[in-house]
Parts: sequence; structure tokens; C-alpha cells
Amino acid sequence: VNLLSPSARIAIALVTIPIYIHHLGYSRYGVLTIAWILVGYFGFLDLGLSRASTNALAKLRAAPQADRARVLLTTLILSVGFGLVGAALLFVVGGYMFERVLTIPADLKREVAQSFPWMVCLFPMTLVSGVGSGALESRERFLLANSLQILGTSLGQIAPVIMAVLVSPSLTVVIPTVAVMQAATTIVTGVCVYRLEGPFSLRAFDRAEARTLLHYGGWVTVTSAIYPFLMAADQFLIGSLMGVAEVAHYAVPMNLILRTGAIPMALGRTFFPRLSSLPRDAAHELCAPGIILAQVFFRYWIGPEFALVSAPVAQILFFGVWFTGLSFVAYTFIQSQGRPDLTGKLHFAELLPFLGVLWVLTVSFGIKGAATAWTLRCIVDAFAMFWAAGISRRDVASAIARPATLLCGSAIVARFVGSSLGLAIPAAVVAGLISIGLAYAYSDDCRRILTSQLARAWGIGGGLIRRAKQPAQTT
Repeated sequence: VNLLSPSARIAIALVTIPIYIHHLGYSRYGVLTIAWILVGYFGFLDLGLSRASTNALAKLRAAPQADRARVLLTTLILSVGFGLVGAALLFVVGGYMFERVLTIPADLKREVAQSFPWMVCLFPMTLVSGVGSGALESRERFLLANSLQILGTSLGQIAPVIMAVLVSPSLTVVIPTVAVMQAATTIVTGVCVYRLEGPFSLRAFDRAEARTLLHYGGWVTVTSAIYPFLMAADQFLIGSLMGVAEVAHYAVPMNLILRTGAIPMALGRTFFPRLSSLPRDAAHELCAPGIILAQVFFRYWIGPEFALVSAPVAQILFFGVWFTGLSFVAYTFIQSQGRPDLTGKLHFAELLPFLGVLWVLTVSFGIKGAATAWTLRCIVDAFAMFWAAGISRRDVASAIARPATLLCGSAIVARFVGSSLGLAIPAAVVAGLISIGLAYAYSDDCRRILTSQLARAWGIGGGLIRRAKQPAQTT
């Protein structure tokens, strides 16, 4: 079920991004991308409260309504307060960046100045929506949570595109439309949570509970503050050194490739409330074919000129997002067991080395250098998470060796395939089949699931099912 929302985001992005770029142009779309990054980055000012409340509410799943209401209302009031503070900081910092740091064409500066207050309004609503989603996920109401997120994505992406086409591509039209749609989504989410968890009383606010939540959320905040910066520093640096138009060439493949991590992220989102309620006693198969298909995909999706610049970036980024997907379950396990300090310390340690490498490679090699720096950081971060989660080196090597070989082979094939549709699709299909074959050959869990499903579908006799159900060692 947790694949529904990311799958919908991918589908909506595939339709809307070309329309955004064709009607807004590269520079406006680059400004829009930077604006979303800023709003997302300042999300660390929720101080880890949405994550902390999900952890706490999961432990209170069978508790009386009053106990859950105390946690939820305390989190909500704190989030509103921090949201207003964050909006003020975003207004100051974001305004300075758009005015002094980023290279924006002169004819766009007035649009940015007029639309930026609407961007600021998005921030408190984002924090409140996060608390609502966390409350639903703590009860494992994943279908409702995903439905609300799909609603928000649809309203926030499709309505602005319609306004850009029918009214004006100006940022003064597009961004206010996004803010209004986010407000509508927040209201609907609040109604759903109230019907599930209410009624509430403002007297349910508990200072002791607030201290507990903030204590857990403190280290989550470190990760929330540093990790988005690690993920987005490349785009800010490109916007500063090379102009906001180049951000579009980099951000489009980056955003789409990050969404191929939907499977490990869905696993982590599903595990977190369940692991939080317990005591302490896959990698996805899209990257190899994606590397091969990148150039032909961007050529036919947006255009040949765009593909020429963005496809090599995508092929580099696929390696990084693959390692990120591998590490996500380890990251979720660490935080669910009450050790968010470990993830925070590791991300803090990565910050300065990454910025140094990013600066050198971006200045030397442009957006390809930025993509390389980002991928190198993802690889280091993945191994650090494996170590912190206590995963043995043997298990890590077993999980990585063969798929990594396939990715490297796919990168070599992509160099020869280029933008030829007739060569790219068969090569990508072969790479995908090899991915599935590796999973079947080396994963007892995958083999058992596939065998039992085929047996049921084809009515194969009991002997095959019995062999599939035999105990097997898993890691």
C-alpha cells in the first residue's frame, strides 16, 4: 500500500514536468525547484516531532484515547509554533538567497519577490500535515495516509500546471495556486485525523510529554537539518555558480531518480511503527535498466537538447540512489530503536567532507561533477548506516557485490546504446531480467515468495509449495 503514493508522484511528474518546463521555461522551473528545496529544508524546524510522535503513538496503539490525544495534541501545538518561527526564518534566509546568492535573470526578480511570501505560507502547513500523516501511520492506516498524500500531490502538481497553461506561466500565478492546494490538503488531513483520534481538548497539552518528544526529536532534528542539505547542496551550488537554468537540467533527473527509491522507502515507512512498538530483541530493480534508458527517455520525454545535458547526470545519480535504497532499512531500524543520535552524528560527520568534494568537482566538471560528488556521499553514507545497524561485513558484501557489477555493466552498455530506442529498450529489458534473476538466485525469501505465488497461480501440486515453505536462512 505504501507504494501507492510514490507511484502516483512518479506518474504525475511524468505528465506535469514537461508541461512545466515548456510553459515556464528553464529559469522559472529552476526557481520553482529551489523554492521547494527551501521549504523542504526548513522542515528540520519541526525538531523531529512528526517522527517522535509516530514512535510514541505506535507504542500507545492499544492505549486509551486520552493518552493518544495527549501526545497528538502536544505535537500539533508544538508544530504550529515551530512552523510560524520557521516561516519567519524562511522569509529572511530565502529572500536573501534569491536576492543575493542565486543567479536569477533580471526579468524574473520581480516575479520571485511577489511570489515568495506564498512559498513561506507553505511551511507551517507542511509541518501540520506531517503530524497528521504520522498519526495515521502509527495505527498502520497506510491506505488512508497514502490516499491523502495522493490527493495532495494531485492538487499541488496538476492545479498549478492548469493555471500556467490557461492563465499565465508567471510564478505569481503558479506558486499561490500551490499554496492554496496545500491548505486544502491540510484541512482534509486534519478532518480525517480528528474523526479517527478525536475529540481533543487544548487542555490535553502536556509539558512533560513535550519534553519527551523533543528529547527524542533532538537527534532526529540533526539528521533533518543536515540530510536535506546533503541532498540539495549540489543544486544550490549549481544555481549560484552556473545559474538557475542549469538547476533544471540537474533537478529533473535527480527528482525522478530519487523516486525510483520508492520500494525501500515504502519498506522503511511500513517498518517504522511496527519496529517502534517492539523491543530491541531490497534493493530495488529499477536502477540497472534506468541507467541504460536514461538518454533515450529524456530525449523522447522532454527533448534531444535536454537529454544531451541531463542523461549523463542521470546515469551517475542512479548509482547513488541505489546505495541510498540499500541503506534505508538500516536507517529506519536505528531510529525505531530509540537511537536517532547515531544517524544524526553520522550525517554531521559527512557534512564538511561532502561540501569540499562537491565544490571541487562542480567547479571542475560542472553538473556531472556535482552528480559524482552526490553519488560518492551516498556510498559512504550507506556503509556508515550498515555499520551503525550492526550488519556484518559478510552480509553487506553479499547484498552489494552482484547488483553493483550489474550496474557497472549497465553503465558501459549505456555508453554504446546512446539515444537509440531500438537498442535501449531490449538492453534495459535484459538488465531488468538479470536483476530479477539475481534476486531469485541469491535470496531465499524472494525465491520462496515467487515459487509459492506461481504455484497458486498455476495450480501446481503441493510438493512445490512444500519445498518453497521449507526453512531457509535469511539475512
